[in-house]
Amino acid sequence: MQDIKIDQELDCVGLYCPAPIFETRKKINDMQKDQVLKMTADDPGSQEDIKSWARTTGNKLLKMEKKEDTFIFYIKKTAV
Repeated sequence: MQDIKIDQELDCVGLYCPAPIFETRKKINDMQKDQVLKMTADDPGSQEDIKSWARTTGNKLLKMEKKEDTFIFYIKKTAV
C-alpha cells in the first residue's frame, strides 16, 4: 500500500473501551469527507471495536498496524 496522507491524529493510548470509539467518533465527525485519521490505542479490544465501528458507520479502515503494545489505525472518513 502506498503511503497514507494523514490529516488528523488522535492518541487514545491509556483509554479503554468504549472511550477509544467515542473519541474516534468525535474526531471523525469534525473532519471533512475523504480526510484520514491516524488513531493510536493500546486497548486490545480496540482492534475488533474499530473494525466493527468503521463497518457500521460507513467509514473506511484503510490500514491497521501493531507496534509492540500499541495499535495504529488509519481511518478514512467516507460517511457524511
